Amino acid sequence: MSCGSKVSDLGGRPPGLPLAGFSVSDYISGMVVRKRLELTGPAVAFVTTTIVDWLPLFSLEKPSVIAIEEFRTTLEVYRVSVFGYVLMPSHLHAILSFAEIQQLSGFVQCFKSVSSRRIKQIDLSLYQAFFWREGKFRLWKPRFDDFIIRDKEQFEMKLNYIHENPVRAGLVTEAIDYKYSSARTWQLGETGPIEIQTDIGFW
Repeated sequence: MSCGSKVSDLGGRPPGLPLAGFSVSDYISGMVVRKRLELTGPAVAFVTTTIVDWLPLFSLEKPSVIAIEEFRTTLEVYRVSVFGYVLMPSHLHAILSFAEIQQLSGFVQCFKSVSSRRIKQIDLSLYQAFFWREGKFRLWKPRFDDFIIRDKEQFEMKLNYIHENPVRAGLVTEAIDYKYSSARTWQLGETGPIEIQTDIGFW
């Protein structure tokens, strides 16, 4: 994973551990504006990255497995904790905890780069032609969306949104039935493909 080879000095922490001495008030009190690019220090962010043209590629099993594997590896390399996630057919939602919020852009770009390189090598069935344009393979939209979570209410709202997303989309009837989601960890205490941080005691 070449894009992660330069992150060892970014001041991260082992995944799955709460931020030492971190409190939401630490960064809320310093937030003159709410733009993530103008923030520094620890933060929790709700992040969304999307497949080009919202194509439902992750309705296929093999690219879904690759995306989950590379998401997990990127979390480990950047030493980022994840509170919740869902891999929908066309996009990924996640709540991520950063020791330094300025790592967010690099984290997302790294994940998108390595997952794209691996997925490019496999048979994408009917979707194959849609990702090759002018001789170049493009899997993800260039940009991503992020929202800095500032309190427990926002956290719970975003976590519920993540877990209920497959239900709203008609993919399952119960959130815990969706395979690529943290719902079973939160509701049943089961270990899934991604290690989930469930300690939100800093709120």
